[in-house]
Amino acid sequence: MFTHYHVLSNGCLLTLCPAGDASGQPLPEALARVLRSKFTNVWVDCRHVAALPTGAMRLLRRYAAQLWHSGSYLLLCHLPPGTRTSPDDGATTAQPLAASLLDATLYGLDCPPQPTVA
Repeated sequence: MFTHYHVLSNGCLLTLCPAGDASGQPLPEALARVLRSKFTNVWVDCRHVAALPTGAMRLLRRYAAQLWHSGSYLLLCHLPPGTRTSPDDGATTAQPLAASLLDATLYGLDCPPQPTVA
């Protein structure tokens, strides 16, 4: 799974790429970059992927738990239909989910502006 990494003023936005688009950064590398950065609030936009593999969801949950314990968050938006959202790896931290980036405000989390494409 690959992602495009967008630095924002209040965090970062990871946009997952559809299968076959390797122009982005591998998801594990992007998430490791997030943990090394000063930006700890992360939005993951899944709108461009048809499915989110179980391994990718486990990885996102693990990083979400790490961020949560440091007082930050990782919020998943636009999950593909049929994505398994219940923890299947013993995780005890609830994963913030939102139907869209705009719905993130329901969690009291600042929603990032959509990056403009030049």
